[in-house]
Amino acid sequence: MGVARLKKAELYYHKSVHDQIAATLQESGACQIISTEEDKVQRPSDIEALISRNDDKLSEVRYLSRTLTPVYVDPVPALDRMLGERPDVTMSELEELASKTDLQSICEQTRAVEHEAGEVRSKLSEARTNTALLADLKFFPYPLSVFTEGTRTLTALAGTIKAENVAGFKAALGDLSKYVADTEVVVAPFDEKDKAQSVYVAVIYSRSIESEIREVCAKHGLSFVEVPASFAGTPEEEQEKFAASITQLEKKESELADKLSELAQENVPAVQKLSDYYNSLSSRYNEMARSEETECTMLTKFWLPVDRAEEVKQKIEAISPDVALFMSDPAPEDEPPSLLKNGSLTRPFNILTELYSSPAYRGIDPTPLLAPFFWIFFGMCLGDAGYAIVVFGTILYVFKKYKKMSLGVKDFIKLFLFCSISTFIYGVISGSFFGNFIDSFVPALVPLKNSLMLVDPMTNPMQVLGISLLIGIVHLMFGLLIAAYDKLRNGQFIDAVGNDLSWFMFITGLTFLGLGMGGMLPPHFVQIGQAMAGLGAVIIFIYAGRGKGWNIGGRIISGFLALYGSTSYLGDILSYSRLLALGFGSAVIGMVINLLGGLAADIPYVGWLVAIVVIIGGHIFSILINILGSFVHPLRLQYVEFFGKFYTGGGEPFTPLTLSQEFVNVKA
Repeated sequence: MGVARLKKAELYYHKSVHDQIAATLQESGACQIISTEEDKVQRPSDIEALISRNDDKLSEVRYLSRTLTPVYVDPVPALDRMLGERPDVTMSELEELASKTDLQSICEQTRAVEHEAGEVRSKLSEARTNTALLADLKFFPYPLSVFTEGTRTLTALAGTIKAENVAGFKAALGDLSKYVADTEVVVAPFDEKDKAQSVYVAVIYSRSIESEIREVCAKHGLSFVEVPASFAGTPEEEQEKFAASITQLEKKESELADKLSELAQENVPAVQKLSDYYNSLSSRYNEMARSEETECTMLTKFWLPVDRAEEVKQKIEAISPDVALFMSDPAPEDEPPSLLKNGSLTRPFNILTELYSSPAYRGIDPTPLLAPFFWIFFGMCLGDAGYAIVVFGTILYVFKKYKKMSLGVKDFIKLFLFCSISTFIYGVISGSFFGNFIDSFVPALVPLKNSLMLVDPMTNPMQVLGISLLIGIVHLMFGLLIAAYDKLRNGQFIDAVGNDLSWFMFITGLTFLGLGMGGMLPPHFVQIGQAMAGLGAVIIFIYAGRGKGWNIGGRIISGFLALYGSTSYLGDILSYSRLLALGFGSAVIGMVINLLGGLAADIPYVGWLVAIVVIIGGHIFSILINILGSFVHPLRLQYVEFFGKFYTGGGEPFTPLTLSQEFVNVKA
């Protein structure tokens, strides 16, 4: 179906029904509000006030989510929640919950606990730091008050010094002691063989030689250690005090953590629901703030799909007789957003287009065009029937278990479901079932497997390479035909022939020529190929020089340069060799896993168990890593080789005003 047709709606209504109008547009999920020139149009004052009040609530919700969620034990696993297993609520129920929930009070309780816990953590950190310092000062035999208070005549300092400097440091202090007898050096025990280690030392000295002591310390590279003023007893006595303090603080920290956890278990479910509620209101108010107003009325403009227009119109007109809705087709100067509208088989591939760029509203939707090629390419890259069965079965289990998943998530998973079918087909025709599992462990099935094989990448890789390159040529030529069609429908006949159809004839002609000469096509294709390639080359040559006027030399040079551009097509075609490489890699990894499993089976007694673990674990890893490659590389062929021929994108994606449903499923 391509890009959905949209209507441009202008909705006039009385201010008294603004809330109902906004809620109806949001709950429909089908209306994209059209932006006015926001820098020129002032927001309606009443909406500005609503936004301000709602932002205050959102700020409280975000604080509680940030603080309480990390300690909340969610009964719903994260994967289940992502896949739609969320509680079902209505906006009226959320509104009632918001009116009953005192977020400010919850925030105050949480902040009080958090603040007290922060203070406890700070004290614990300080106590543990001091305990570590006391452990380093255990070598000091005197009360630590000598460092912090000293006596009338004596004081002390502590520090660390390189082991190699200890002897010189003590000798220098000994020289000072000749004049002042009461100087003592205490050195912590250390390994004298390790000269680079830092050693704790303490110096007790007379206050009268303070400057001389510090000069010796500086000369020998002593780093001073600050002894806290609270230290008074011996290191052992102080350690006992801090051990008791740490025990009490840890108990208090645990109590506060439990209290915070209780707050989380009690309030997070409501906070999560209110998060969706206030985020929905935030989206609603900010979008509706784009409306224009007079003293009593408002005007809201929006885009909506044609197939939803009547439904939305009926809902709006049911609100009040004081509304007027006018709908029209987009004007030529309008640039509507693009909404991809494809059938159930093609819709899962929409994400591939959207990852690149949405098409312009009046442009071509490439999704139906790329879907069959991506489907084939993925199958060739993963290329294992056993892997396909595992993927297919896993996805069916997910669909059976999770009934509430959103359409977008379901379509993304369905993309891999579809691609597992092509993987199974290619795995069968290439004889790959968990690598060479059948050949290694189930020889009875080898004849059946071989009877279904049409290609063998392991023994005849050139055959698969040829098929890959041929598919690449078809893919590229299809892109050129799409480009030609797009130009023809826009009246660009000369450009369609000269820029697209000429290359189609040239490349296709060379392909027919090569396959005919190689005996893979009937001989008459040689003549057909020569004629097509020749005609294409002539058109390319002439078209390239069209802007040179009567400059014959310029025309000739431009023509030859254009034909030289055929080398870029050669590079594009060779890119498709990755289809062989990835499929080959998947098969080889499977073979290696089976080989390792076979070797493990020879281990006495537990060999069979180890073999099962190796084979199952190895193939699960192989599936995951090869699915990634099988998604990325075919996508690269679509974006670079295929889209490069005809598609530019550049459209604005259709983003309707919708309800936030991160934590709950909001029902009408």
